[in-house]
Amino acid sequence: MGEHTIREILKRRSDDTQRVIRRRRERATQGAHRAGKSFWIPAIVMLFILLIVGSVVYTGWLAHAVSDHFMADRNANAAGHNGLSLNLQSTTQFLPNTLLAAIDPNFYNNSNLTISPLTSRLVRIYFPDESSLAITVQAMALQFRYSRTDILEAYINDIDFRRHAERPVRGFASASQHYFKKPFAQLQPQDMALLVALATDSGDVNPINNPDKALAMRNAVLQFDAEQGVLGQAQVDALKKSPLDIVP
Repeated sequence: MGEHTIREILKRRSDDTQRVIRRRRERATQGAHRAGKSFWIPAIVMLFILLIVGSVVYTGWLAHAVSDHFMADRNANAAGHNGLSLNLQSTTQFLPNTLLAAIDPNFYNNSNLTISPLTSRLVRIYFPDESSLAITVQAMALQFRYSRTDILEAYINDIDFRRHAERPVRGFASASQHYFKKPFAQLQPQDMALLVALATDSGDVNPINNPDKALAMRNAVLQFDAEQGVLGQAQVDALKKSPLDIVP
Protein backbone atom coordinates (compact mmCIF):
# COMPACT_ATOMS: atom_id res chain seq x y z
CA MET A 1 0.00 0.00 0.00
CA GLY A 2 1.47 3.30 -1.02
CA GLU A 3 2.15 6.26 1.27
CA HIS A 4 -0.48 8.36 -0.49
CA THR A 5 -3.13 5.69 0.01
CA ILE A 6 -2.29 5.39 3.71
CA ARG A 7 -2.61 9.16 4.18
CA GLU A 8 -6.05 9.09 2.50
CA ILE A 9 -7.23 6.26 4.74
CA LEU A 10 -6.00 8.06 7.86
CA LYS A 11 -7.62 11.28 6.69
CA ARG A 12 -10.96 9.54 6.15
CA ARG A 13 -10.68 7.91 9.54
CA SER A 14 -9.81 11.26 11.09
CA ASP A 15 -12.87 12.86 9.49
CA ASP A 16 -15.07 9.97 10.63
CA THR A 17 -13.67 10.23 14.11
CA GLN A 18 -14.36 13.95 14.25
CA ARG A 19 -17.94 13.40 13.10
CA VAL A 20 -18.42 10.74 15.77
CA ILE A 21 -16.99 13.05 18.40
CA ARG A 22 -19.23 15.91 17.26
CA ARG A 23 -22.30 13.66 17.37
CA ARG A 24 -21.38 12.52 20.87
CA ARG A 25 -20.93 16.09 21.98
CA GLU A 26 -24.25 17.11 20.44
CA ARG A 27 -26.01 14.22 22.16
CA ALA A 28 -24.33 15.10 25.43
CA THR A 29 -25.35 18.76 25.06
CA GLN A 30 -28.93 17.84 24.19
CA GLY A 31 -29.04 15.45 27.12
CA ALA A 32 -27.77 18.14 29.49
CA HIS A 33 -30.31 20.58 28.06
CA ARG A 34 -33.11 18.09 28.59
CA ALA A 35 -31.84 17.40 32.10
CA GLY A 36 -31.80 21.11 32.80
CA LYS A 37 -35.36 21.43 31.56
CA SER A 38 -36.43 18.45 33.62
CA PHE A 39 -34.96 20.18 36.69
CA TRP A 40 -36.13 23.78 36.16
CA ILE A 41 -39.70 23.14 35.06
CA PRO A 42 -40.69 21.33 38.29
CA ALA A 43 -38.75 23.92 40.31
CA ILE A 44 -40.64 26.79 38.66
CA VAL A 45 -43.97 25.01 39.15
CA MET A 46 -43.14 24.40 42.81
CA LEU A 47 -42.14 28.03 43.30
CA PHE A 48 -45.38 29.17 41.68
CA ILE A 49 -47.38 26.86 43.98
CA LEU A 50 -45.51 28.17 47.03
CA LEU A 51 -46.25 31.76 45.99
CA ILE A 52 -49.96 30.98 45.65
CA VAL A 53 -50.07 29.18 48.99
CA GLY A 54 -48.13 32.00 50.64
CA SER A 55 -50.49 34.61 49.18
CA VAL A 56 -53.53 32.70 50.41
CA VAL A 57 -52.06 32.31 53.89
CA TYR A 58 -51.07 35.99 54.05
CA THR A 59 -54.48 37.12 52.82
CA GLY A 60 -56.18 34.91 55.39
CA TRP A 61 -53.96 36.31 58.13
CA LEU A 62 -54.80 39.89 57.13
CA ALA A 63 -58.53 39.13 57.08
CA HIS A 64 -58.32 37.43 60.47
CA ALA A 65 -56.36 40.32 61.99
CA VAL A 66 -58.77 43.03 60.86
CA SER A 67 -61.82 40.98 61.89
CA ASP A 68 -60.38 40.41 65.36
CA HIS A 69 -59.56 44.11 65.73
CA PHE A 70 -63.01 45.13 64.51
CA MET A 71 -64.86 42.81 66.91
CA ALA A 72 -62.68 43.70 69.90
CA ASP A 73 -63.15 47.40 69.25
CA ARG A 74 -66.88 47.00 68.69
CA ASN A 75 -67.30 45.10 71.96
CA ALA A 76 -65.24 47.72 73.79
CA ASN A 77 -67.43 50.51 72.41
CA ALA A 78 -70.60 48.66 73.41
CA ALA A 79 -69.28 48.10 76.94
CA GLY A 80 -68.13 51.70 77.27
CA HIS A 81 -64.47 50.73 77.66
CA ASN A 82 -63.43 53.17 74.93
CA GLY A 83 -65.17 56.14 76.52
CA LEU A 84 -68.11 57.87 74.84
CA SER A 85 -69.64 56.17 71.82
CA LEU A 86 -72.67 56.52 69.56
CA ASN A 87 -75.21 53.96 68.42
CA LEU A 88 -76.58 54.65 64.94
CA GLN A 89 -79.99 53.24 65.87
CA SER A 90 -80.43 55.96 68.49
CA THR A 91 -78.54 58.78 66.76
CA THR A 92 -79.91 61.37 64.40
CA GLN A 93 -79.48 60.31 60.77
CA PHE A 94 -78.02 63.68 59.93
CA LEU A 95 -74.57 62.60 61.10
CA PRO A 96 -74.18 59.42 58.99
CA ASN A 97 -75.89 61.07 56.03
CA THR A 98 -73.58 64.08 56.19
CA LEU A 99 -70.50 61.91 56.68
CA LEU A 100 -71.34 59.81 53.64
CA ALA A 101 -72.24 62.87 51.57
CA ALA A 102 -68.79 64.28 52.29
CA ILE A 103 -66.58 61.23 51.70
CA ASP A 104 -68.52 58.24 50.34
CA PRO A 105 -71.94 58.89 48.74
CA ASN A 106 -72.05 55.37 47.23
CA PHE A 107 -71.24 53.60 50.50
CA TYR A 108 -74.49 51.59 50.54
CA ASN A 109 -74.77 51.16 46.78
CA ASN A 110 -71.47 49.59 45.75
CA SER A 111 -70.84 45.85 45.88
CA ASN A 112 -68.48 44.25 48.37
CA LEU A 113 -65.91 43.90 45.60
CA THR A 114 -65.72 47.70 45.36
CA ILE A 115 -63.57 49.00 48.19
CA SER A 116 -65.39 51.77 50.01
CA PRO A 117 -63.31 54.85 50.88
CA LEU A 118 -64.90 54.88 54.34
CA THR A 119 -64.02 51.22 54.95
CA SER A 120 -60.44 51.90 53.86
CA ARG A 121 -60.30 54.84 56.26
CA LEU A 122 -61.50 52.63 59.11
CA VAL A 123 -58.87 49.96 58.38
CA ARG A 124 -56.22 52.67 58.20
CA ILE A 125 -57.26 53.75 61.72
CA TYR A 126 -56.67 50.20 62.92
CA PHE A 127 -53.41 49.66 61.02
CA PRO A 128 -51.86 53.06 60.21
CA ASP A 129 -48.57 51.60 58.94
CA GLU A 130 -49.96 48.89 56.64
CA SER A 131 -49.31 48.93 52.91
CA SER A 132 -52.02 49.98 50.47
CA LEU A 133 -52.35 46.39 49.28
CA ALA A 134 -52.90 45.12 52.83
CA ILE A 135 -55.46 47.86 53.50
CA THR A 136 -57.35 46.86 50.36
CA VAL A 137 -57.42 43.19 51.34
CA GLN A 138 -58.56 43.98 54.87
CA ALA A 139 -61.20 46.46 53.74
CA MET A 140 -62.66 43.86 51.39
CA ALA A 141 -62.64 41.29 54.20
CA LEU A 142 -64.59 43.66 56.46
CA GLN A 143 -67.14 44.40 53.76
CA PHE A 144 -67.79 40.71 53.15
CA ARG A 145 -68.13 39.85 56.83
CA TYR A 146 -69.94 42.83 58.37
CA SER A 147 -72.83 45.08 57.41
CA ARG A 148 -72.21 48.54 56.05
CA THR A 149 -74.05 50.03 59.03
CA ASP A 150 -71.70 48.24 61.46
CA ILE A 151 -68.69 49.57 59.55
CA LEU A 152 -70.10 53.10 59.50
CA GLU A 153 -70.82 53.01 63.23
CA ALA A 154 -67.31 51.79 63.95
CA TYR A 155 -65.83 54.66 61.93
CA ILE A 156 -67.99 57.21 63.76
CA ASN A 157 -66.75 55.92 67.11
CA ASP A 158 -63.11 55.31 66.19
CA ILE A 159 -62.07 58.34 64.15
CA ASP A 160 -59.34 60.38 65.84
CA PHE A 161 -60.00 64.12 65.73
CA ARG A 162 -56.59 65.18 67.04
CA ARG A 163 -54.27 62.74 65.33
CA HIS A 164 -51.04 64.58 66.16
CA ALA A 165 -51.93 65.75 69.67
CA GLU A 166 -50.68 64.24 72.91
CA ARG A 167 -54.28 63.65 74.00
CA PRO A 168 -56.31 62.36 71.03
CA VAL A 169 -60.07 62.81 70.81
CA ARG A 170 -61.63 59.56 69.68
CA GLY A 171 -65.08 59.42 68.08
CA PHE A 172 -67.81 61.96 67.43
CA ALA A 173 -69.30 61.74 70.93
CA SER A 174 -65.97 62.66 72.53
CA ALA A 175 -65.39 65.37 69.92
CA SER A 176 -68.72 66.95 70.86
CA GLN A 177 -67.60 67.23 74.47
CA HIS A 178 -64.14 68.43 73.47
CA TYR A 179 -65.14 71.16 71.02
CA PHE A 180 -68.64 72.18 72.19
CA LYS A 181 -68.68 71.09 75.85
CA LYS A 182 -72.04 69.36 75.46
CA PRO A 183 -73.44 65.93 74.55
CA PHE A 184 -73.66 65.02 70.90
CA ALA A 185 -77.47 64.89 71.07
CA GLN A 186 -77.52 68.65 71.74
CA LEU A 187 -75.50 69.60 68.65
CA GLN A 188 -77.05 71.58 65.81
CA PRO A 189 -76.66 70.50 62.16
CA GLN A 190 -73.92 73.05 61.53
CA ASP A 191 -72.01 71.72 64.56
CA MET A 192 -72.17 68.15 63.25
CA ALA A 193 -71.04 69.39 59.85
CA LEU A 194 -67.99 70.94 61.50
CA LEU A 195 -67.13 67.64 63.19
CA VAL A 196 -67.49 65.82 59.88
CA ALA A 197 -65.15 68.38 58.29
CA LEU A 198 -62.57 67.87 61.05
CA ALA A 199 -62.90 64.08 60.86
CA THR A 200 -62.27 63.98 57.12
CA ASP A 201 -59.53 66.62 56.95
CA SER A 202 -56.02 65.25 56.42
CA GLY A 203 -54.42 68.45 57.68
CA ASP A 204 -55.62 68.05 61.27
CA VAL A 205 -56.95 71.62 61.46
CA ASN A 206 -57.50 73.06 64.94
CA PRO A 207 -60.77 75.07 64.77
CA ILE A 208 -59.79 77.09 67.83
CA ASN A 209 -56.48 78.27 66.38
CA ASN A 210 -57.70 78.47 62.78
CA PRO A 211 -61.41 79.39 62.86
CA ASP A 212 -61.52 80.80 59.31
CA LYS A 213 -60.21 77.56 57.81
CA ALA A 214 -62.57 75.52 59.99
CA LEU A 215 -65.54 77.65 58.93
CA ALA A 216 -64.72 77.18 55.24
CA MET A 217 -64.38 73.42 55.76
CA ARG A 218 -67.70 73.24 57.60
CA ASN A 219 -69.50 75.16 54.87
CA ALA A 220 -68.00 72.88 52.23
CA VAL A 221 -69.47 69.87 54.07
CA LEU A 222 -72.84 71.61 54.26
CA GLN A 223 -72.68 72.12 50.51
CA PHE A 224 -72.13 68.39 50.07
CA ASP A 225 -75.37 67.94 52.02
CA ALA A 226 -77.17 70.07 49.47
CA GLU A 227 -75.62 68.23 46.52
CA GLN A 228 -76.56 64.82 47.93
CA GLY A 229 -80.07 65.83 48.96
CA VAL A 230 -79.49 65.62 52.71
CA LEU A 231 -80.61 69.26 53.08
CA GLY A 232 -82.19 71.78 50.74
CA GLN A 233 -80.03 74.52 49.31
CA ALA A 234 -81.99 77.19 51.22
CA GLN A 235 -81.32 75.36 54.50
CA VAL A 236 -77.66 75.06 53.68
CA ASP A 237 -77.37 78.74 52.79
CA ALA A 238 -78.91 79.67 56.14
CA LEU A 239 -76.67 77.29 58.11
CA LYS A 240 -73.55 78.62 56.39
CA LYS A 241 -74.20 81.97 58.06
CA SER A 242 -74.02 80.42 61.53
CA PRO A 243 -70.83 81.16 63.46
CA LEU A 244 -68.69 78.43 64.90
CA ASP A 245 -69.99 77.51 68.33
CA ILE A 246 -66.65 76.26 69.57
CA VAL A 247 -66.00 76.52 73.31
CA PRO A 248 -62.23 77.06 73.96
